[in-house]
Amino acid sequence: MANGKAAISQYFSELIGDSYKTWKNTKIVMDGGTGTGKTFFNLNILGIYAKDQRKRVLYLCNRKGLKHQIIREVRALELKETVYVMTYQQLESFINSNTIIGDFDYIIADECHYSTNDARFNDYTDISYNFLKNQTGNVVIYVSATAKVFFNHLLKEKVSPDHYFNIPKKYDYVKKFYFYQKKALVKKVEDILAQEEDSKIVIFCNAYDRVLELYKVFGDRASYCASKNAKKLQAIINENVIYEHEDGTVTFDKRILITTKVLDNGIDIKDKMVKHIFNEIFDADSAIQAFGRKRPVDADDTCTFYQKLYTKQAIQSMLNTDNNYVKQIDLFKNDYDQFYKIYGNNRRVMQRNPIFYCNFGKNKADGKPDYHHMRYNKYKMDIEIYDDMKKTSYEDVILNLFGDDIRSKAEWLDIYINEKDEFLDYLHTLEGRWLFAEDRKELVKWFEKIGVKLRRAGINTLNGALQDYYGNKYKFRFRNKQLDENGKLTKKNLVDKRKLLSDGTTNPHRDKTYWVLEEIN
Repeated sequence: MANGKAAISQYFSELIGDSYKTWKNTKIVMDGGTGTGKTFFNLNILGIYAKDQRKRVLYLCNRKGLKHQIIREVRALELKETVYVMTYQQLESFINSNTIIGDFDYIIADECHYSTNDARFNDYTDISYNFLKNQTGNVVIYVSATAKVFFNHLLKEKVSPDHYFNIPKKYDYVKKFYFYQKKALVKKVEDILAQEEDSKIVIFCNAYDRVLELYKVFGDRASYCASKNAKKLQAIINENVIYEHEDGTVTFDKRILITTKVLDNGIDIKDKMVKHIFNEIFDADSAIQAFGRKRPVDADDTCTFYQKLYTKQAIQSMLNTDNNYVKQIDLFKNDYDQFYKIYGNNRRVMQRNPIFYCNFGKNKADGKPDYHHMRYNKYKMDIEIYDDMKKTSYEDVILNLFGDDIRSKAEWLDIYINEKDEFLDYLHTLEGRWLFAEDRKELVKWFEKIGVKLRRAGINTLNGALQDYYGNKYKFRFRNKQLDENGKLTKKNLVDKRKLLSDGTTNPHRDKTYWVLEEIN
């Protein structure tokens, strides 16, 4: 591949040719890996063409970092009067407040997977998605490097196969792609710091708690980046941690950068010293975005990728939860009377389903709720991915999304720590103990350590997680009911009736319920 932006731009410009000059009332998909020239085409070719033709372009971004990057490029190309840049969130706010947005000849929906990926936590992605879907008389260009499932959805709904343009990502600069277990990360990072004098490391974390966990290990040796809304991290996150240095590099100053998904796109790292990128984010799309933050400076600029492993048991746990939510929505859509009969008087069940917009009323007179359509689609897409991971493995699905170039470089890190056995040792310590509320909270934390996320901490949920995790290899169950003389469960809870403990002190758990862990023969 030739070097330079002009050479990179030829990927999409040659593929599309001059057809963009005749686009009208169409939806376009630009499916290309990071660094394949999507942005360059949309600004340097389409943007300049629009300026010459006195046409208007709306450029949508999913993060402020990406917005600021695009604004800088727009100014450099003298397109300020042609290309208007805003975030999807700003667009949604304008629509909600009935602010006049104006008409545009071209709308570039960059990082368009925002509609589904952010739907997990953003209640308003439906608004921008429907805005784009309902556009007529102009051109909407959906752009992403990591939206395979979302693009399939668009091809079924609005996009003609003739308007789907794909350029695969080249990973010439990747030396190796390792899969690793979570507990191997710290040792591997310490080895790199000791053995490589100048190499820098980026670590993408899947949760704020994980950032804090790594802060306790690396302290001031690392910089920390997260959303300004991350209250837990306010004391350690750095403002403007990544910036352009005098020598033209775009990088961070310390040897380690620990960050969350906030950095998964919109900020490009251009530094030959960044040689290692670790990713612990489960979501496949976000993983590709995370690794894509490294942009090679030249042909000698190489990097090694590391992706955290997830077990089939952890995947099954997420699949069970998501399937339950989607089944409720499917019943709501297809048989509302039956849905109301089952759930109408159970407000807590409905409040726990994140796909619904509002709480379900006590009766029909309270009004029929609605659900977040893009969040529903996101859950369905994730279920499809989880099913694929169960049939093969997490690694295989990730490698399929990256392509053959990365598959040929994939290995498993030699540093191997068996977390499952450690968890089993912990379970054995619980046998014979009475587990009160504080003990059960600690139990949930242990499940999280091995990658099993529990949305509820009820006894059935935990027993289901044990079954999913160990299958028939080890048969354990938690019990919170008494047994009769035949060994069958009764309706009576296990309750601690002791007034005093064995040492003579007052029993702090008197009249409190407890669980026991028992091995099933």
